[in-house]
Order: sequence, then structure tokens, then C-alpha cells
Amino acid sequence: DGRGMCRAELIEAMRHGSRSPLVTRDARDLGRFGLGLKTASLSQCRRLTVVSKRGDEICGAEWDLDEVARTGDWSLLELEPDDIVMVPAISSLVSRDKGTLVVWRSLDRALAGESDHVRALQNHIDRARGHLALVFHRFTEGSTPLLRLAINGMAVVPLDPFLRSRKGRQTLPTETIVVDSQRVVVEAHILPHVSKLTPAEIAQAGGEEGLRRNQGFYVYRNLRLIAWGTWFRLAKQEEMTKLARVIVDIPNTLDHLWSLDIKKSSAHPPEQVRQALRQIVDRIADRSRRVYSYRGTTALDKGIVPGWSRVELRAGRFQYRLNRGHDLFGALRVVVPEGSGPLLERFAQMAEESFPYDAVYADMAADGQPANDESGEPLEDRLRDMAARLLDALKDLPDARKATLERLTTLEPFCRHPDLAKKIKESLT
Repeated sequence: DGRGMCRAELIEAMRHGSRSPLVTRDARDLGRFGLGLKTASLSQCRRLTVVSKRGDEICGAEWDLDEVARTGDWSLLELEPDDIVMVPAISSLVSRDKGTLVVWRSLDRALAGESDHVRALQNHIDRARGHLALVFHRFTEGSTPLLRLAINGMAVVPLDPFLRSRKGRQTLPTETIVVDSQRVVVEAHILPHVSKLTPAEIAQAGGEEGLRRNQGFYVYRNLRLIAWGTWFRLAKQEEMTKLARVIVDIPNTLDHLWSLDIKKSSAHPPEQVRQALRQIVDRIADRSRRVYSYRGTTALDKGIVPGWSRVELRAGRFQYRLNRGHDLFGALRVVVPEGSGPLLERFAQMAEESFPYDAVYADMAADGQPANDESGEPLEDRLRDMAARLLDALKDLPDARKATLERLTTLEPFCRHPDLAKKIKESLT
């Protein structure tokens, strides 16, 4: 239901390479090479029909590859009024004041090798819906969208890979890069830790390929997403940076510098932009690592007493060790029978040496979410019992007991639930 085309505009629109990419375009123009309509269609079908209406004028034209093969001539077929009324779904256009109807027939490529054409077409539609929801999400979101998309009468719901409506997401200050007097705008987002996301939000941010594959830069040309899920070799795709998403907005006046391909499905930044992005990448990745490592808590605070400690060894080797300085571990040392201290230490060493690094990495890479407790016991009851038993173990050491109670809210796991920890601390005090 756009503005429609007159006959001359339709004939030009059906021309392969209708406009030179060097011609200055409107700032909002999404086109570049004048090939999109034709190559997108003929890559799926052998017969492309386009009918357009503006006011009382209605015109149609058609590319038929079978006719091209028969005549050996790339001649565009112009439709007569009797031809137009036979075009499938023409009534949906005739009933409007203006608009354009594009019809694919003889779907040789789209259904090639498929035994069940109906199911294959349904799968194509599902993939198309997901693609449109992501690539054009900035056109279709908001209360007054720039564009409304529907498939079979069902609206295409925009898919925002930055979860901008989600609390807990971090947005870094916007930065501007000037290239040939044109502005490239960069805005970084850090998603909440995966443990704080619902399955639907994980699917929205990661799609079929998962969070890890979709980290990196999201390049938009006039609000249309053209490349995503890449760091342009400025950084590695790591498990610890999979929460990072960076919007890069470019104008169509810089197409020649971004190596934009015909499908506008990939782009590579020019050197001047790469140099500026390289300076941005490190701090973005560091912010993502911190969110991922500490699950959005204040564990970076030196006052927190963690349950595990990460120990750097030589030559890039590391190990996670139970924190012997944690109050719970200290309380265990107090209450174990005399002579059993070495056994407790051996148990801790066993837990450290058998830590399932590979399994944990595989689970987290698959966007799995660890469950804190599946016993059904209320969280407050569990924390209260843990605190009470900790203090009871120190009943004969009043100074140690007082010190532990004082810093209860800084101990893991209490520090992850500050409101509950404060409540429990006050009641025990």
C-alpha cells in the first residue's frame, strides 16, 4: 500500500540495474544497485509479475524466464488489461487507491528438491517472518511505526536484539565517527546476564544461532540491518563477550567505503572506521565480561566474600578454588572433630580438581541457565537456616560470631539477595 508507480516508473523498476550506485540518492533511500526486486524474485521463481496502481491508472509488467529461454531475448513483457485481471490476488490491489502487487510463479528454486511443497513453503514463510522481524525491526517498532509488515494477514512482530525494553541492560554513551564529512554513530549495549533472561528473551537476543553467534556489531544502513553478529576481526567471538551488541548507524552516502554487496546483506568498515571501532571494542568487551563473570552482582566490590576464587597460574593456566577465607569454611573448621581438618581440606581439593570446566562451558555456550535450587525450599528459609547454622558453629567464639554477623550481607550467597540478607541479619542480631 505504498504510493504506487505509473507505467514509466514500473518499466524502469523492472530494468536490471535501473540506477547507477554512483547516483546521489535520497537520504532515506534503501536501494543502491537497482537489482533487488529482480534478483530477489528470480532467485526463487521463473516468472515475476508486478502490477502497480496509482489513482485510476493501473499497469503491469512481467519477466518470464521460460519466454526468455524460448526467444533468446531478454524482453520485458507488458501486460494488457485482460492480462492484469488474470493475475492472482489482483483484487487485493484493485480495491486500494494505490499500491503495488508482486507475484511469484513457477517457484523452481524455492521448492527445488522438496517432496512436500506445502510444508516447504510454510518453512520458508517462518524463516522469512523471522528475517523480516529482525532486519526491519527499527521500521516496525513503536506505537507509530514507519512500516507495517504482515504475512498471511498476521503482523510481523519486531525483534529487538538489544532487549531495550528489558531492565538490567546497560547502554554505553553514544560515540560519533566522522568519515568524509558524514557521521557514523556507534551505540553499545550490554545485555543482562543469561540467568536473568527468560527463554523468550534468549531466543529474541540470540535467535536460532544462539547468543554467542550474535554478539558484535549490528550495522544499520538507513535503519535497515545489513550485517550483524561480527566483530570485523577486531575482537574474537568469546563466551564471555556474548552479551555485547553494538549498533553502528551508517548513511547511504558511505556505501562505496563499506564494500556493500548487491544483497545489502554484508558490509565491511573502511580503515578510518575500523581504527575508531578498535578503540571502542576493548572497553565494550570488558564490560560484557564483567557482567557475565559476576552475573550482574556487586562481586567486583572488594568487600564481597566469594564462595569461589579464580587463581591465575603460569602460562595462561587457571583454577577455581573454594575460598578458604569464606566464613562458612571457617565455621566448618571449628566444628569438625579434632583430627578431621586434613580430611576437610582433601575434600575441598577434590571439589576443585574435579570441577567440570568442559561441561560448564558447553552448558553456558548453549545458553543454558543454571538453577540455584530445585528442592522447593523457599529461598528465605534456606538462607536463614544457613546463617543460623553458621552463627551456631561460632557460639563459643563470640568475637568471631559478632564479626561474621556484621559482614553477613557481603558473603556469598547472601550478597546476591541483599534485601533478604539485610532482613535475616536484623532478625539474628
